[in-house]
Amino acid sequence: MNVTKQQNKSFRKKVYMILERETHSKFAELIHYFLMILILLTVVAVILESDAEIYHRYQLFFWVLEAISLGVFTIEYIFRVWSSGEIKKYRSLRGRIKYIFTPMAIIDLMAILPVWFGFFIYRDLMILRGLRLVRVFKLTRYSRSMNLLISVLKQESANIFSAFFVLSILIIIAATGMHIVEGNNQPVAFGTIPKAIWWATVTLTTVGYGDVVPLSAAGKIFGIVILMSGIGMAALPAGILASGFTKEINRRKEKFRHRVINYLSDGILDKDERKKLRILANELAISNQDAKTVIWELKKMQLKITELTCPHCDTLIEIEHYSDHIGIKNHHHKNQTN
Repeated sequence: MNVTKQQNKSFRKKVYMILERETHSKFAELIHYFLMILILLTVVAVILESDAEIYHRYQLFFWVLEAISLGVFTIEYIFRVWSSGEIKKYRSLRGRIKYIFTPMAIIDLMAILPVWFGFFIYRDLMILRGLRLVRVFKLTRYSRSMNLLISVLKQESANIFSAFFVLSILIIIAATGMHIVEGNNQPVAFGTIPKAIWWATVTLTTVGYGDVVPLSAAGKIFGIVILMSGIGMAALPAGILASGFTKEINRRKEKFRHRVINYLSDGILDKDERKKLRILANELAISNQDAKTVIWELKKMQLKITELTCPHCDTLIEIEHYSDHIGIKNHHHKNQTN
């Protein structure tokens, strides 16, 4: 009995490591690529099914693809819930339920529920077919680029929220002002503040559909003021995201750089260390070229050990460094007595 339990735990651990990308074996990589391709195929299928002619012509192909993907994603979801027991906080029944309500587990569930609902109620509801597009969010498990985007959004969420909050206030102010100066002339478009919000949003985001425009001189002047003030505000969230991407990429490169320095402490990179660096670069979404550049730059800087002697106590100090120059500023010696 204990042997069986031990085997089950061992199998569960292997499943967990494969699904959560804790292992980098060829089999695990094959599973991940297969799931990514299947997700992309089903997303493309949902898009093509919106064309009635294409859907009826290739209905059998779409049905087979959906049946296969439904089976695979259902098994994957069951295995994910079961293998989550490898994490201490999810081992109990209450823990498993807690795992089910985690964001990624909800996405996994939403990727299969619409199809199961469609099978049971025997109706081809367009909304259920459209909900299958939730599967595209499953790519965040397998795509390092999507993972990078999620990390940036998490880190910059407060700044992005602040930018959108200020933009929302500006939209309300613009809608209120345009309602006051143009409401009597165009009651359909600016008769109320909620109606004017459409114009304010389109104008401040610099989209400018032109379907609703001010006609009076006062309305045009006010519109110019709002347009000029909205140029910077509309670009602010994009600037925050761009800055966040730069900081996150630099942070990941610095982490990779420190790992390379650690491996180069003996002056060489062996085969096992190079493999670990390739895995780390993949996890950090660092391109092969950037990784090679970092390694090349650091290998040019040979680790040096400089011995210095304290002039006060004659203590030998060894300093490991990657530079030909060492500068020590403001060194203060303190006598210690026991």
